[in-house]
Amino acid sequence: MTRGAVGLLLCGCALACSSGEGKTAFVGATVIDGTGAPPIANAVILVDGGRIEAVGPEEAVVVPRGTARVSLEGRWVIPGLIDMHARAAPWMLTRFLAYGVTSVRDAGSPEPAVFTLRDDVLIGNATGPRLYVGGAPIDRAPSAVPGATAVGTADEARRAIDQIVLLDASHAPVDIGIDERLLRPLMDEARTLKLPVAARLGKIDAVTAARMGVRMLDHMSGVVQAAVAAPRLFYDAYNDPYIGWKTFERGWAAVDSATLERVASALVEAGAAIIPTLVLHETYSKLGDEALLSGRDLAGVPDSVRGTWDVPALLQRSRITAADFEAFARSRPVQDRFVRIFDRAGGLVGAGSGTPGAYLAPGASLHEELAALVRAGLTPERALRSATGDAARIMVVDSLGVLRAGAVADFVVLTRNPLQDIANALAIESVVLRGVPRRPSELRSAWN
Repeated sequence: MTRGAVGLLLCGCALACSSGEGKTAFVGATVIDGTGAPPIANAVILVDGGRIEAVGPEEAVVVPRGTARVSLEGRWVIPGLIDMHARAAPWMLTRFLAYGVTSVRDAGSPEPAVFTLRDDVLIGNATGPRLYVGGAPIDRAPSAVPGATAVGTADEARRAIDQIVLLDASHAPVDIGIDERLLRPLMDEARTLKLPVAARLGKIDAVTAARMGVRMLDHMSGVVQAAVAAPRLFYDAYNDPYIGWKTFERGWAAVDSATLERVASALVEAGAAIIPTLVLHETYSKLGDEALLSGRDLAGVPDSVRGTWDVPALLQRSRITAADFEAFARSRPVQDRFVRIFDRAGGLVGAGSGTPGAYLAPGASLHEELAALVRAGLTPERALRSATGDAARIMVVDSLGVLRAGAVADFVVLTRNPLQDIANALAIESVVLRGVPRRPSELRSAWN
C-alpha cells in the first residue's frame, strides 16, 4: 500500500470514528457544484456548523456515526443563488430566500440603514440572504442621483472611498456622473485599499474604465460609449439620468457585431465583468405596454411598493416616444448578442435583477434574468454559474456560489433538472441557508 493510500485510509477512519453530533448529511441528490464541473450523481453533502465539510459521490464521502441524514433521492442541488444587482430592504429578505437567493449584492442603496440590515442578517437578528453592501453611490457634484455621495475634486473622490472602507463595505459603487478626471483618483484610492469598484457608467466608456481597474460594469454601461466613434452625445445626455439612460438604450441598435467583439475582447483583457441585467433592459423597452405584466411573478411585491412604480411619470421625465420604443426593440437583440460574444470571449457574467425597479420582484426577477441569459445564447449551466460560482468570483468571495469543502452551506434543492431547462431552477423544494432547510411555503407565510 502506498503512503498516499495509507493517508486516505487513516483519514477515512478518523472521520468514520469521529462523532457526527451536530452534523447533517444530505444524501442521494445530483449536485451541480457551481464550478462548471460535471454533475455529481448520488452525492453526499456533509454539513457542520453552517459550512460544508465534504461533498462528493456517496462512495467518496465518509459520514461520521451519529450524523443526521436528509434523503434527497431524485432531487437536484445547486448552490444558493446570488443576485448581483439589487437594492435591499427589510421586506425583501424572505422574498429572496423563497426563490433560492441566499446572497445579494446591494448595488448602491443610499440609506445607511442597509448596513444595519446587513449586520442584522449576519448576527441572526433577521432571516435573509447575506448582503454585500457598497453604500451610497459616488457621483459628480452636483449630483442628480438621489442620496449619492457627491464629489467634485480628486481629494473629495479619495475621501469618498475612505468613508466606504470605514463602513466595511464590500465594494465601491460609482455612478453615472463620474468622468475620467474623477475616476482616476477614485480608482487609485480603491486600489490602495484593495476595494473592488462597481460602476454604472455615463460619462466614461467601459474600456477606459476597465483599464483603470473598474471590476464590475452594471447594466453593461459604457459599452455603447466604447463602441461609437463620437461618444460625446452620450456623455452629454447623462447630464440628466433619465435622458442619458434613454440615449444609451437607443444607442445599442447602431452597433455592429465586429465592434461588439472588439469591445468585449478589450474588457476581458482588462479583467472587467459585466452585470447585464437583461431583465431590466427588457422591462424598460416595454414600459407602458400592459402586456408586460401578464407574464411577471409579482406575488412577493407588497401593494405599498407597487404604488411607487409611477411609470407614467417615468415616461414623461424621460420623454420617451413611440420612436424610442421602436429603437429599444432594435437594441434588445444587440444587447443579447454582446452578452453572448462576451461570454464566448471568456468574460465573467454576473446575473442581476435590478430589483426593486418597476415590475422587478425580489427573487422572481433573478429567475427571469437567468431565462433571459439563456435566450441570449448562454447554456443553462453557464446561466446558473452567472448566479453562483462566477458571481462569487466577480465579488472575490471564494466561500459562496460553490458546493465544496469549506464553503458556506447555502444551497437549493430542486425537483427537476435545471440543466435541461433553466425554468427548472424555480422547482424549489427547499432552500438550505447556513445548513438549515426552509420550505418556500414557510417563507411565504411570513410575507405581509
